[in-house]
Amino acid sequence: MSNSGIALCVLSQFEPFGRKAISSVASQLVDEDGAAGAGDGTVEVEYEELGREERRKESYFLFDPAVNRARSTGLELAALESSSANHDGELYIEHNTVIWSAGHQVLKRFSATSGVIQAIWCFMESVIEPFLCVLHSDSLATYTPSGEIYSVPLHFSVSSIWCIPSGLLLQRTSDSGIDIAPTPTQSTSSPFLTTRELYRDVIREGAFSGTISRVSPSLHGLGRKTYGASPPPVRPSSSHFTLQHPLEEPEALQVQEAAKFRALTDMDEYIIWTSSSFPYVATYHKGKMQHSLWRINPLGTKSEIGLFSGRPMAIPNCARGSSTGFCLQSVWQDKVVQSQANQVLMVTDEDGVPIVCFVMKDKKRLFALKLFNEESFPEVTGFSTMDIAWSIPAISAVPVVATRSKSETFHLIQYDLLVLAPDGNLFLYLGKYPLCKVFVPLEVVKEIKGNLSTIHLKNRYPLSIRRDGAKQVSGEAELRVIGLQDAVQDRVNIVTSSGEVYRCAVRLIQTSEITATCVTALAEGLCPSFYRFFLVSLVECRSEAWNLLETGANGEDPEWSIFSYLIMQWLERCSNCLPEKGTDEPTTAWEFLLQSSMHNENVMSCNYFSFPLPQLPCLSELQTHYQQRCKMESYSTEETSMRSILYDILETLHALYEDHKLDSLRWGELWKLADLLAKVALELQELDYYDHYARDFPTVIPPMQQCFNSLGITAMRSPPNLFKWFEAKITKVETILTDNMLPLLLKKDRLLSCVAWSRKVVGFYELLLGAKPIGQQLPSGILINSTINSSYTAEQRTVLAMAAENFGLSELDRLPPGVSLPLRHALDNCRECPPSDWQADAYVLVGREDLASTCAGRMSSSKKAFKRGQYSPKACMTLSETGSNGVPLAVPYMLHLQPVQVLPSSADPLESYHVEGQDVDAMVNDGMGHVFSSFGMLRFGRDLRLNEVRRLLCSSRPVAVRTTNSPDVSDPDLVAQQQAQLWQLAQRTTALPFGRGAFTLTTLRPLLTEALPIPKLVLAGRLPFQHDAVVNLDVNSGNISDLTSWPEFHNGVAAGLRLAPGQTKITRTWIVYNKPDEPSYAHAGLLMSLGLLKHLGVLAATDVYRYLAQEHEATTVGILLGMASAYRGTMDPAISKMLYLHIPARHPPSFPELELPTLMQSAALMAVGLLYQGSAHRLTTEILLAEIGRKPGGDNALDREGYALAAGLALGLVTLGRGKDAWGLADLMIEDRLRHYMAGGSEPCEDRHRRYDGIMSSNGFLFNASRNLDDLSQGGGQVMEGSMVNLDVTAPGATLALALMFIKTNDEAVASRLAIPDTHFSLEYVRPDFILLRVVARTLIMWDSVRPNEEWVQAQVPFIVKEAMSGVNDAARTHDGILGDVDMEALAQAHVNILAGACLSIALRYAGTASEEAQKLLHRYAMYFLHEKGASSSLAGNNSPTTRRSFVDRGTLETCLNVAVLSLSVVMAGTGHLETFKLLRYLRRRNYDVEGSINYGNHMAVSMAIGFLFLGGGSLTFSTNNGAIAALLIALYPRFPTTPSDHRCHLQAFRHLYVLATEARYLQTVDVDTGMPVYAPVEMTLKETSLYSETSFSRITPCLLPERSSLKRVRICGPRYWLQDISLSPTDEQPWWEHGDKGDPFNGGILYVKRKVGASSYIDDPIGCRSLLSRALHRMCKKRSPDLSEDLQLENNGSSHSKANQLVSKFSADPSLLAFAQLLCSQSHTSDFHAEFEDFCLLALFECVSSDRPALLQTYLALYTAVEGLLDCASHRGRTISRTMNSCIALDSLKIALAYSDYFSSNSETSSCRVSLVQRTFLAALAKRVDDIFVNWKKFQHPPENSSATALSGLVHYLNSYIWPLKEDFSGSVSERMLANDALLERAIFGCYLCWYRIPKPSAIYLAVRQLQEYFPESISSLEVSNMLLPTLALLLPGTPTQALSHLSQCIPFLTYKFL
Repeated sequence: MSNSGIALCVLSQFEPFGRKAISSVASQLVDEDGAAGAGDGTVEVEYEELGREERRKESYFLFDPAVNRARSTGLELAALESSSANHDGELYIEHNTVIWSAGHQVLKRFSATSGVIQAIWCFMESVIEPFLCVLHSDSLATYTPSGEIYSVPLHFSVSSIWCIPSGLLLQRTSDSGIDIAPTPTQSTSSPFLTTRELYRDVIREGAFSGTISRVSPSLHGLGRKTYGASPPPVRPSSSHFTLQHPLEEPEALQVQEAAKFRALTDMDEYIIWTSSSFPYVATYHKGKMQHSLWRINPLGTKSEIGLFSGRPMAIPNCARGSSTGFCLQSVWQDKVVQSQANQVLMVTDEDGVPIVCFVMKDKKRLFALKLFNEESFPEVTGFSTMDIAWSIPAISAVPVVATRSKSETFHLIQYDLLVLAPDGNLFLYLGKYPLCKVFVPLEVVKEIKGNLSTIHLKNRYPLSIRRDGAKQVSGEAELRVIGLQDAVQDRVNIVTSSGEVYRCAVRLIQTSEITATCVTALAEGLCPSFYRFFLVSLVECRSEAWNLLETGANGEDPEWSIFSYLIMQWLERCSNCLPEKGTDEPTTAWEFLLQSSMHNENVMSCNYFSFPLPQLPCLSELQTHYQQRCKMESYSTEETSMRSILYDILETLHALYEDHKLDSLRWGELWKLADLLAKVALELQELDYYDHYARDFPTVIPPMQQCFNSLGITAMRSPPNLFKWFEAKITKVETILTDNMLPLLLKKDRLLSCVAWSRKVVGFYELLLGAKPIGQQLPSGILINSTINSSYTAEQRTVLAMAAENFGLSELDRLPPGVSLPLRHALDNCRECPPSDWQADAYVLVGREDLASTCAGRMSSSKKAFKRGQYSPKACMTLSETGSNGVPLAVPYMLHLQPVQVLPSSADPLESYHVEGQDVDAMVNDGMGHVFSSFGMLRFGRDLRLNEVRRLLCSSRPVAVRTTNSPDVSDPDLVAQQQAQLWQLAQRTTALPFGRGAFTLTTLRPLLTEALPIPKLVLAGRLPFQHDAVVNLDVNSGNISDLTSWPEFHNGVAAGLRLAPGQTKITRTWIVYNKPDEPSYAHAGLLMSLGLLKHLGVLAATDVYRYLAQEHEATTVGILLGMASAYRGTMDPAISKMLYLHIPARHPPSFPELELPTLMQSAALMAVGLLYQGSAHRLTTEILLAEIGRKPGGDNALDREGYALAAGLALGLVTLGRGKDAWGLADLMIEDRLRHYMAGGSEPCEDRHRRYDGIMSSNGFLFNASRNLDDLSQGGGQVMEGSMVNLDVTAPGATLALALMFIKTNDEAVASRLAIPDTHFSLEYVRPDFILLRVVARTLIMWDSVRPNEEWVQAQVPFIVKEAMSGVNDAARTHDGILGDVDMEALAQAHVNILAGACLSIALRYAGTASEEAQKLLHRYAMYFLHEKGASSSLAGNNSPTTRRSFVDRGTLETCLNVAVLSLSVVMAGTGHLETFKLLRYLRRRNYDVEGSINYGNHMAVSMAIGFLFLGGGSLTFSTNNGAIAALLIALYPRFPTTPSDHRCHLQAFRHLYVLATEARYLQTVDVDTGMPVYAPVEMTLKETSLYSETSFSRITPCLLPERSSLKRVRICGPRYWLQDISLSPTDEQPWWEHGDKGDPFNGGILYVKRKVGASSYIDDPIGCRSLLSRALHRMCKKRSPDLSEDLQLENNGSSHSKANQLVSKFSADPSLLAFAQLLCSQSHTSDFHAEFEDFCLLALFECVSSDRPALLQTYLALYTAVEGLLDCASHRGRTISRTMNSCIALDSLKIALAYSDYFSSNSETSSCRVSLVQRTFLAALAKRVDDIFVNWKKFQHPPENSSATALSGLVHYLNSYIWPLKEDFSGSVSERMLANDALLERAIFGCYLCWYRIPKPSAIYLAVRQLQEYFPESISSLEVSNMLLPTLALLLPGTPTQALSHLSQCIPFLTYKFL
């Protein structure tokens, strides 16, 4: 250990910040006279007065702020680590308050009604967001940073909670009630995640009084989600529990013993330490007084699960989602009885292995326990043999980050050990080895104690280093450290004997980035013993160097100077002991022994400086090389070890040097490393290494004064060169030396952070050039990560590897431009059509932010993302709104992306739209203002149809009443006319909610803090000709309550249907909050709408009971239908009990009689059908079948039709589509019985006495017998039907039940039972309206036979009806008696009903398809019925029976017309079809006719039709699956009410069931750059069917998509947006994706698109005349470039600066392009040079914009400036050395770019399908320019005729001696310094010359010349024949350019090789 020490950086005197925050709040409140000012909705809580002797307890712990951020990988994780490296996070607890702060800022303040026991951060299973877990006495509250709050009820007392990698451990309180959790005063934290740390318990004397603000959200207040029931507390038997998710119950912790599991029940076994990174737990048994270490394993999986496969931050779970808990497996148990450890912590050993340390203060020792065996590293084995590895003296210890960085192997930070020794000294340990002492600078402590708060950080970090024995500062004895605690990263709290605590930092390398990376590289590249020796030497060197550096020049890097000073010291020690040539013979026996072979073999493993020398980390060839060098030189043992370290340092730092060469951001300090390595190489006589650095930095590396090599040329090694490796791989000129071009550190079997950058780039190149990895290893030995997504080409494999390695676009910009070019080419090739299963970051890499945003939105909207996914619901919402948080690789390149812009609701488009002088303000609360969103306005924005729909469906304002002001009419008569007209208008107004509910369906996202507004139903009128005077409806003119009651119900349904499902979480609290004090029809309708949208499932059973207990008819109906809809198809027993309770006919005999309205019973029957939909439940089927034919009873016999219809429809729902395949229903003979109900006749005896009623069973079903049917028929009934079946009651329900049961089965036998009567006799026995139902039922069964054409419709009409209708107008035939005996009225009414039934059948078959053929057909029949009705009106007074119109009443025609227009709107649902809308608007104008046929039902039909046409504001449509067709059939039942209170034949609430048939099949394209909805062409492909082949058609978004069962493919096509191809697998009866489905390929209807650069949007440029390719790009510098065409000039008006801006901003939203145009294309040139540069920038901008490759701007600019800088150097235009410092590296990059271009131009297969990104002519021009520079570079100072001789002589001199031709021997005067500067420039040119032409090293040329001498001994010395040697020289020097070979051939005759 070094005698020197390092000083701690004293940051401040420590005090918990939470204490200051509470004190500041309390002081503010006390200043306000103790009054707690309630502001901003906060609730105040006052502390109780405490006595003077009482104490107030507080606790806190510090943690890394990265802990409370979402789990991330790659760049995001690195950014979090860097951002959190400078401050601590803190959780402070006092009583019932928790304060979360970071960086001395309060982030959140939580207040609870009960005391807080503990609060920690943890991660739950598979959830990306962390949880703040707050423990109370009876519950555990969890919070996420996004704001989600969950509460877990605890049925047992918990004393403490502990964080594990995937959840929490809960420790029960002991039976005695005493908290058994350990409460030491020292830290027991894990450094990997400090949430394990026990709190600092601080007790302060005195009383405190005051108030604090209770800041929302409250721990137990509104907004908390409590899941699971709360049964009575059960005393658990287990002592420990685990919690994997806040939505789950705690599970008992198991213990594994000999392959068996048992619950851990020992209350004396309590936890003292856990880790959030590794699944280990340390416990202490209170009774046995023994420590134990356990491994946590998930139940049901193997215990030997690798921790290091992937991310080790979570417990491996092979059965995720099915794991029932965890078990403990004992891996170590203390064999000694001892007291509890004061501290338990985890650090990392010198080889990176985690170590668990136990600090025993009573024994003053620290015991270390290795988690893994070194022989099997990194496998997890050896549990049974685990034992104490080592121990050191210590009374306190903490983990700190001081000497090492993050481990790539473990993906964890490596922690050192800061130890407080028993003697009071502090020591820094690396594993078990002490490095140095650590002391606290007293002068800084004194300044802090003196309240000098303005001390700068550098003053708190004294640079002087003291040695033991030095004179200490006076007063040092006053400061004695007694404890260490609260370690976070490199920061730690120092506790002194005086009770003061200081926050300090342990920093070995503080500011120097280049020094820190070198130290990191040595930590990973050197063996542990070498690295320890280096650290000790570095600390010693600091004490010697600081005094020298304090007097040095300002601006230097002191830490780098110390580092280089240490290396130079070692070099000096080696140079002083260099042996002389010729004195190798031993003179003594000792020297002979030192030179023996045995000594040379053992020298590498001997000890030096008391440190062991284990096997070197390098490969065997390096060891052989070292031993060879040691044998050839007579060095001492110490000197040999020192030189071995230098060789290791050279290899390691050279690998780091090559790594930094690939990072352009590190070029600024790379010359420092090159200078140091050149000196090391020169000392070690590695001349090729020296020459390598000299070529890269010729102006920095000092020239050699003399050159010698005592080893000879064969012992010299060529340094690894990544640039040459890249070029060799691209040109495929690979030799044996190619593999040696890679540093050996890259080929390690584990990942190293020091060369991670170069490892990734090399791996990408290998994949790009066709290499296929085996696992993670490439053929070259490089390890590379990749994903398992689809990849079919080398480019795609490269992209996936870049995504897996977190190598984003910003990292790509850091690469040299030539190196990045092939990778950019790979990304560009994958850009057009990448696979659909990639991750978001991969899409960002290829420039498809649209696909990335869609992918991120799809992940965030997953319904299971929070429970078993990655995001909390609120985090999902944030992610889907921004579209960028889920793609960390896109951070620098997606900053310009905007969230989706939606027009606010306040932007009412009707504010400027006046209709008939109406008051616009009255329309604000009409419930439709929010529909005018971006989707609706973009889709229907070209006209005012949405405004017209809003006007037509508005019921919240008075309607216009227009009466004729005839002078003959008296005032009373005028008032009567007004009231009569107003009454008719009121009928229409009360029917409007049906349409408004459909129009606004799922379009509103309300605030849960506000009540849902329900628009008013205004039945008043206004008189336009009397200044809009309001006229109220006379209450005496009719029953107002009957007029408004159920319309209010429908109004409430319409208001509730606005809520969007899934977007806003509707809570039970919000529903109860909207509950009125008294029952109302409006709230009843709201309840039903919530059920239809599946929001009503959040209600508890008690809430449902409270609603039902109100005994309000409408409320009961809403609850029954709503709950059944919310639980549709689930057969929930609890809901079933509730429903059967409302069916008195099913009550058992012993059940008390309940008088329930028939309306309520009908609703209950329908609810049963919904609950059991598709289940074919036998008992339910039997009950509903009986209810169809139930005999009349009670006083409401007239409502039997609706009851039987509800039973029939419910039966159809239960057996929906099951047909004859339903198991267990064959004996019921359902078909025969339904046929009996349709055809009539006497009821069979067995059916008459059959009893299906029963009592309520335990599972909610009914069985056994019930009341006798005769009893039911004798209960005061008014109708006695006997045994006959009343067809008027049973036929409709039975018909539809049979149709739904056999829907889509195409069963002709069943369809024949529904045949339309085809004889005059049979027509007499079937009602005409029942014929309509039969047509519909038959077509539902024969589903595939329906065709939308006239032929199919006419085929449904029987021949006798056709014949009668064709001849009915022939009066002569009628008079002849041909049809005299025929019932023409029956035939005529049958005809129109058949046509109406055919229309409804087509509507159901083609619902939501927007079929043009079906639309035209239905529109024609709607006009036909309208014309027939009009003609019928004209014949009202004509008694002539010669026309068919005289046989059909106007009411029947009106009903048929309603069916036709509803059918038309169902087909065109959501399309807003303009022609259909015109028809519906005309029909709405009709208010009254002479026969009164325009009634409430007609207005309802028209209103529903308008709503269907604009369903969901154009975002919804109907589906055609079985459930949807059934719901539509129920809602469209062709029997309409006559008044608002008419429920006789069909319950009006059933009309709203169409909601169950809707699907959100809309598609809206959003520009990913602007966030605005845009138009985009979409091509859709439908699968092949029996009717048509595979069909493709195009639409413009926003639009509606076809059904999922037929949709095969969706493509974003067109020239303006990037292609997207979404392939689907159509399946029948599979509904559309609901909101939140993870597999939704359309992301909830929003598809992000990316506009190609150079194209305008379709909004700005509808016809494409403004695109970049169609406009002329005018050139701003016309006078300077007359050769360019006139088309390349900008417009002449305005400044050139604004023109460039307009050009770019018009076609791209990329801020980097805008900045480039503003700064570099402004044309503000003052010289020809600047003009040329700006002209180039403009051309490059145009090239990148036109080719849609804006990222290439950097490449163009970098390559151009590199050559221009070389030209400046050669022409002496710029005489600064700094401009040419990196010219050689830039030329190497240009060489790779040229090789890449040649590769694609020469490869015929590649060039046929791909084009080089950068223009080849541009690269060729740059290469030609460089060649010209080197040809003429001497002409500026020498005559042209001497140029070749001078250059040749310099090259010969270099090849002979490694010495460059020019020396720095100028000093003194200014002119001499200018000459010296010129000399450096000449060196720079010569270095660039060597790099450009790839001149081989002199050693390589020497070997080649030796071979030439063997073959051409005479010709080699002749200058005349030297050119003849070029072919042979090219073979000997492969990869050398022809120009270089030509120059070398001229130099060969003059070579003498002085360096040998």
